[in-house]
Amino acid sequence: MAKFLQLAVYVLCLAGAVLPQTPVSGAAGDAEGIRISAQVEPRQVPLNRTATLTVRLEWTGDLDRYEVQRFDNPLMENFNILTTSSANRVQVINGRQVAVQEYYFTLKPEVLGMAYVDGLVARYTDSATGKEYRLFANRLEAKAIDPLPEPGQYAWILWLAAGSMVVAGGAYLFWQQRQKKRAAKLAAEAQKAAVQTVEQRFHSQLRGAIDLRSLDLDVETAFAQLSRLVRLYLAEKFTGGPLGQTTSELISVLKSSGGDERLAADAEEILNTADVVKFSGTAVSRDKLERMYTLFESWLTAPKTEREI
Repeated sequence: MAKFLQLAVYVLCLAGAVLPQTPVSGAAGDAEGIRISAQVEPRQVPLNRTATLTVRLEWTGDLDRYEVQRFDNPLMENFNILTTSSANRVQVINGRQVAVQEYYFTLKPEVLGMAYVDGLVARYTDSATGKEYRLFANRLEAKAIDPLPEPGQYAWILWLAAGSMVVAGGAYLFWQQRQKKRAAKLAAEAQKAAVQTVEQRFHSQLRGAIDLRSLDLDVETAFAQLSRLVRLYLAEKFTGGPLGQTTSELISVLKSSGGDERLAADAEEILNTADVVKFSGTAVSRDKLERMYTLFESWLTAPKTEREI
């Protein structure tokens, strides 16, 4: 029994020696306690961005109540530490003075996937008792995700779009100018067509009425059309008289009006031949039709000065 009592006393003494070195939990609301907390923000970090690890120690009382030893950089997995910093302050919460020490670590992920910060250990000394204690923070994790676009990374797309708009605008202006020129050309041609000379108008009618290249050309019908156009031309150009004039009357008026003798001779030949074909039923050869056609066409296409001689 005595030995049992001695053993119990020994255990109690040993417990008394060990308990003062036990870390003070941050979860406890003890006014004399010191608490530690740690967090990584953001929890999802783009591969080309950084996260911040914040370690916070706080206690109630004076800032000098505890002396925190600067702890080593925490062990990392898939994180690199870029910069570190710290800050101390005292604030009043609910009428009580609270001392705060914060440590900041700027972290950059190495590869895509999970990243970890191993459990943190902070050592501090109680200035009242001179005893040293330790605090622990749990392991933290974050996730490295796909990188974000860098500023200006896609600027070439904007330049390409702007260039495309400039090219499209230039092409539209060029097309618009061509359309204007084409419209002006068509208007000029229409105006020119509206003021055609008598010769140009009858030449167009001649080419439209008789196609000498046709293998199925009706020679008698074509010759009748030719003589009618000749009469119309002479009447409009020289005599201004009615179409009912006979060939001799028409030629007589043409000669008396000061017309060209060669033109009068050609007209007389064409109209006399037409009269013979009309009243006697004599067939006209294709060669003669072509010759008469050529004579009439030569009047219409001759230079103006030559027609006026």
